[in-house]
Amino acid sequence: MKNVKLLSKISIAALLTVGGVATVNQVNNSVKTETVHAATTEQTRITLPAGYTARRILNVNNNRISNADKRALVQASQQGMKQNTFYDNNAKDKTTMVNTTNMTWSQKVEINRYALSLINSARSQMGKKAWVLNTSAMAFADRVAKEYTNNNKSDWDADHYVPGITRAAVASGLKNAGQVYEDESGLPITSQFNGSVRSMYALKEQIYFNVKQMLFGGFYGSMTNFNDASHYTEWQHAGDLLGLRSLRGADAPTKYFGLSFSGLKTNKSRISVHFMGVADRYIANRRVFNTKANI
Repeated sequence: MKNVKLLSKISIAALLTVGGVATVNQVNNSVKTETVHAATTEQTRITLPAGYTARRILNVNNNRISNADKRALVQASQQGMKQNTFYDNNAKDKTTMVNTTNMTWSQKVEINRYALSLINSARSQMGKKAWVLNTSAMAFADRVAKEYTNNNKSDWDADHYVPGITRAAVASGLKNAGQVYEDESGLPITSQFNGSVRSMYALKEQIYFNVKQMLFGGFYGSMTNFNDASHYTEWQHAGDLLGLRSLRGADAPTKYFGLSFSGLKTNKSRISVHFMGVADRYIANRRVFNTKANI
């Protein structure tokens, strides 16, 4: 997405999971959520609240939304941030340490699948086709991450690193189409994990938070800000992930997906997340970008 960045700081220690019950408590009691989880191992779904409608996402992306609908969309997004809570009952995830900028192949596949499960859970609620995890898209995402790292660019900059995205796209068999591929966020910086290494549990929790941010108004801040309407300011990420940007039906029905991470040479705490989506119309060379390499 163009000209939109997601930056966040959240204390992971504020969320505790004990015996299958995830509890978030704020000191000022502005947010209190308790959810019992028994049937599944980890949270792979983000539920879109009532009031968070396709029509409102389309209209806000095209500057055609009324003030009343905008307020309703912000209120629904506030509920989305509060009511969707992360959990992961896989004990191995808490002990498996991951270097986000130097993952093994199996770790890459696991976190790509996890991120995509969240995106597709939201898309399905809007009646949209699922995006597809694809090894060529993952290779494209890795090239984008390398461009960011080599040129000391990050999510903390004012805009996407379009020259690097373009070079990575061409090398991946895609069209030189500018910034039509990337949704970008930054991993939350915490006292426990303030570099490229964290547990798989923490990484999934942070990706869960990032995707919530993208869907719910580009929310920025910590849990103490969930009720503050001024922290919900952009909807381009939601429009892209949900295929709800165009009033003329020009949104791609599905995309090939890959995710990667990059770090700054000058600030090891800043880890950018590159969510890359490739619509079929942007593929230039199908011998390089393999649309059958889906996993």
